[in-house]
Amino acid sequence: MSSTARYSPSSTADPPRPEPRQYTGPEYRELISAPLDPLVHAVPAQPSRFYRFIHALVLAFVRIFFRITVTGLENIPKPPFIIAANHQAWYDPAFIIPFFPESPVVYTMAKRETVFNRAWKRRLLPLVGVFPISPARGELDEAGVRTVYQILARGGVVLMFPEGRYSRGRAIRQLKAGIGYFALQAGVPVCPVTVTGTRFLFPWRRIDVAIGPPVLPNPPAWWNLSRRVTVVVENVRRALTAGFRRRPK
Repeated sequence: MSSTARYSPSSTADPPRPEPRQYTGPEYRELISAPLDPLVHAVPAQPSRFYRFIHALVLAFVRIFFRITVTGLENIPKPPFIIAANHQAWYDPAFIIPFFPESPVVYTMAKRETVFNRAWKRRLLPLVGVFPISPARGELDEAGVRTVYQILARGGVVLMFPEGRYSRGRAIRQLKAGIGYFALQAGVPVCPVTVTGTRFLFPWRRIDVAIGPPVLPNPPAWWNLSRRVTVVVENVRRALTAGFRRRPK
């Protein structure tokens, strides 16, 4: 009888380690406990039938009527996360959202006073992931900030245009610091998306969508908040700029 013990992987393998828990900030933890705005779709993992229909319809439309190329789909992180995109026109979301999974919902924001000003809009818009904000001087109001955190806490995805206004061609404007605060407070990655070709739109125009590797909110914890925000924002800006260089031949 052999004295050599027979190897059994099941007997020696270490149990799987749980993923490390990402830091979340005090502002985030305080705001997510508040009641959710009734004009927000409450369960990101359960898109409405109307959202699924619009998602499929817009995806088919842009594929049929435009020469669209999407790169970097493998870079989409596990939700929750924030999509940060350059902004060339009001219809940019139509060239971004359809190329992300239909679940969870990708949320966008619109002005409460001008977009949510009719009863039928207040019924319809939440079904497609649009939620209301009341910005002042280009900054989100507290209710808008709270909604962003609550969506992320529920496993959703939020699309943001951190330039705050339309880009100038391939020149990325200075980004708002809010994208860094949101990522750091909620402890979620930022998925950079660079879109080219949407500034002037016509049928069969070439549109390129480049999804970059996620920007992680992980600067050294001993830095002060302002410095950490600056680093995250700069990393997002670099990622968006790099997207222009990833244009396929």
